[in-house]
Amino acid sequence: MKLIKKVLSFRGWGRLMRVYGKSLVVYGTPRKFVNAVRTEIAYRTRRVDVTTPPYLIFIEPLYYCNLSCPLCQRQTFDDPRHEDAGKLPPGTYDKILDEIGDYLYQCHIFGLGEPLLDWPLTKQIIEKAHHKRIFTLVSTNCTLITPKIAREIVSCGLDHLVCAIDGVSQEAYEKYRVGGKVEKCFAGMRMLVDEKKKQKSGITIEWQYLVNRFSAPEMDQARALAKEIGVYLRFAPMGGMEWNEELQNYWLPQTKGYQDSKLDAGAIKNPWHCFWLWRGVVVNSNGQLARCPGYQNVAMMGNLAENKVMDIYDGPVSRRARQLFTKGPVEEGPFPAPCNTCSYYVREHGGPRLDKRNSAATPQLTPV
Repeated sequence: MKLIKKVLSFRGWGRLMRVYGKSLVVYGTPRKFVNAVRTEIAYRTRRVDVTTPPYLIFIEPLYYCNLSCPLCQRQTFDDPRHEDAGKLPPGTYDKILDEIGDYLYQCHIFGLGEPLLDWPLTKQIIEKAHHKRIFTLVSTNCTLITPKIAREIVSCGLDHLVCAIDGVSQEAYEKYRVGGKVEKCFAGMRMLVDEKKKQKSGITIEWQYLVNRFSAPEMDQARALAKEIGVYLRFAPMGGMEWNEELQNYWLPQTKGYQDSKLDAGAIKNPWHCFWLWRGVVVNSNGQLARCPGYQNVAMMGNLAENKVMDIYDGPVSRRARQLFTKGPVEEGPFPAPCNTCSYYVREHGGPRLDKRNSAATPQLTPV
């Protein structure tokens, strides 16, 4: 019943069609389809040993950012990447595409850094993905758009650009996007729309609007402004404060339908088992493969300079993490953190359901 309610209340059908619909129709091949079906069967049957490649990839071009959003992993976790943050190593992406590129439907190009801080690198990732016929999506805080960058974003083949702007007024916007100027964001978004019209491009420009206590009162203004500018507006609930009453009281609005993060300690956020361990991989800018975007800073599984993607994706640590969701008995011993105490999905094994920060602080198994 909870699952049905979750599906019926889903707000992202428009984006689902723009992203997943286009990636299936425009970039689908028989090989990708067969692989995705086999991967989905493995997920739904909770298979531990998965030999079919993932069909989604998240690439973090660089770790640096020009804003200081308070619920970002860079702010909330003790930083394990302060010594090896940097940018995606040369050749790492080529190696990944050579190995699993023919099976990928989508490449999401963002992480804990701002991808436009090194636009030439991000552009190169987009172009290489398109050479392999993979749908591409970039998420940006939209503070660094120049006429040249706007022109190249629209012309480089990018399918979907997410502009993360949470508010219409500077007062509401800067509560979360600390260090940004909202008018600069809107100027950048207008440049992108103008270029889209000039080039007659099919790129989707999405305005992602996180609904919090400060931005919620400006939702009607955002609707009007999105219509005026000519962008697809997506209101999204804020995450990252689940199980923390103090943060929930500070950030969550009273607006109906935007309180997804209002969860008591020990409560499960999603009434299904984790799909990240089956469907996708996350590549950090330090060349490490991570388990999921939610814990990418603290759940690194192995170095791609020393290992193949599939050796990590279906390696001993990954298989042990999948056992957390296996119904029935599994071998005794430790499970990899933070999966072993994660509260985002229903687990059959592991430890207590902890909040995100405490879950991330539990000891890790040795990668690969």
